[in-house]
Amino acid sequence: MNIPEYPDVSAEYLHRTIEHSLNGLKLYNILKTSIKMGVFDFLEQKLTCEQLSEKIGIKPTMANYLLEVLVKMDLLKKSGTLYENTECSNLYLNSESDFNKIRYISALGDNVDLWNDLDNSIKGNIKRKEEAIFPFVVQRMAEDCLSGELQETVELVVNYDEFKNAETLLDLAGGHGMYPIAFNQLNPNLQCYVFDLPAVLEETNKFIEKYDSCVQTIPGNFHTDDFGGNYDIIFTSYNPGGKNPKIAAKIYDSLNMGGLFINKQHFPEDKPGSLEDLLDDMEWNFTNFEKSNKTGPKFTFKGDLFFDEYIEFLEDLGFAVVDVHPVTRFNTPFGRILGDKILITKKVR
Repeated sequence: MNIPEYPDVSAEYLHRTIEHSLNGLKLYNILKTSIKMGVFDFLEQKLTCEQLSEKIGIKPTMANYLLEVLVKMDLLKKSGTLYENTECSNLYLNSESDFNKIRYISALGDNVDLWNDLDNSIKGNIKRKEEAIFPFVVQRMAEDCLSGELQETVELVVNYDEFKNAETLLDLAGGHGMYPIAFNQLNPNLQCYVFDLPAVLEETNKFIEKYDSCVQTIPGNFHTDDFGGNYDIIFTSYNPGGKNPKIAAKIYDSLNMGGLFINKQHFPEDKPGSLEDLLDDMEWNFTNFEKSNKTGPKFTFKGDLFFDEYIEFLEDLGFAVVDVHPVTRFNTPFGRILGDKILITKKVR
């Protein structure tokens, strides 16, 4: 090796990649720690660096760095020596806000831990029980859907005549139940039900009580149980059976003729993905649920169909496609904007 000679390829790109990656991790930890310390609760009113440092129990020097970084992140604004929340932070990072995303942001730390322990996570042998994890997922999804996605979805559905004339609606694997609660608020004559695992329905009932709703719950497992009833609308959103033909056949049997099946899901593309797609797919395979039979691509399970295959299967069952609406809103429980779809079909034979 001739030391004075330059390498054939510059290391600049590698250094930039490493720096960008580490900065992202640092910023996430600043955000998570700021939430934990109550920074965004205290800064609902204007405070100086010294005042905040006393309230959260850190030295003024570190408080200054923390505050200045949050200003650079556009999560705080500064006027002279005073700091306060931006409108976004008041809405989504203040623990008293109905729209706060604190639970979700903090829970992302679990994913960070898996990546930090990649040499173990990459083996894909980490087991989780649905009964243990799903209630927490339900809470996070309820928290997140209120920031726009629920409103957009409900606004779309209520414009269909079939919704206006419906008497019964089933939210299959409905989790938090926020969708049927909203549907019932807009159509008080619509009797809504949520079908989900008993452990999940414990969380559902909390939201039903919170919003003083008449939505009812039906305990069961959609893999093994029938849904019963004769429903005018069956709605489902981001659930493990949303692309499964066996579940679709059960939906057909439980739906009245002329009724709508409204299915909002992530349908993976049957082709190589972007870097972000590959990272999501990799993370999806870090852990395995004991009963849900996860498979390779993100948010897919054993027996799932790709979009075109799923459409063909529904049509063979006796559904007609009414509309396909893209979902372009950032959906935090499922990562970045994924181009999800709301598929609206009607039972016609």
